[in-house]
Amino acid sequence: MYIIIVGGGNIGEYLVNLLIKEGHSIVVIEQDEEKAQRLAENYDILVIHGDGSEVRYLEDANIRKADVLVAATGNDQINFVACQLAKSTYKVPKVVARTTNVANKIIYENLGVDVVVSTTEVAALALYSGVKGFSTVIPLGPDVGLIQFIVGKNSPVANRYLRDIHLPWGSTVVMIYRKGEVIIPRGDEVIKPGDTVTVVAKKTVESKVREIMVGK
Repeated sequence: MYIIIVGGGNIGEYLVNLLIKEGHSIVVIEQDEEKAQRLAENYDILVIHGDGSEVRYLEDANIRKADVLVAATGNDQINFVACQLAKSTYKVPKVVARTTNVANKIIYENLGVDVVVSTTEVAALALYSGVKGFSTVIPLGPDVGLIQFIVGKNSPVANRYLRDIHLPWGSTVVMIYRKGEVIIPRGDEVIKPGDTVTVVAKKTVESKVREIMVGK
C-alpha cells in the first residue's frame, strides 16, 4: 500500500518501523526540520519537511495515489485538517487519525475518518489493565470489552482443560495465542503457562473473570 503519515514524532516513527517491515511504500510529512532530517537519514523513505495540513505538502506527497493517510501529530488542528482534506478533497480510501482529546473522537467520526485513536484513552486503558490484573483491555461497547491475560505458571487455570474452567455468564474465551499460533478454543484444549488468553466479557463480570484466570 501507499501510505502517507502526517507527523514523524515518536508515534509516527514507530509506525514507519512497523509498516516498512511489511513492504509498504511510506511517505512522511513532518513539520519539525530536525525530526524530518533524522527520519530521512534513518529510513529509505520519502520525508517531506512541511505542514501536513497544507495542500502543497500533501500534493508533494502524491496524496492522489494514497491508499491510506495517517494523521499522527500531537496537534489536533493539523490532524483534523489533514483528515478533512484527505476525505473530502482527495477521497483517500482509508483515513486514520490520532487525537490527544477523547472528546474530539466524535468530531473525527462525523467527518468520516475510518479509525480514530485517542492516545490519552489508550494510555489510560493500559494503566487500567495493569491495575485490574489484565494484560490488555479493549472496549467493544459501553458494557462489554475484550480482555487478554497472560497465563502464569501459578495461574489457577494453568494446565487445565478449557471445559473445566467455568467463567461467569456474560463472558467467554474466544482465542488462545501460543508461541506464534492462534488457537480457536475447544473444550479439550489445555491452557498452558505462557498462553495469552482472550476473553470477551461484560464489565459487570470483569473482576470475577480476572479472579478465575489469574487469582486474587
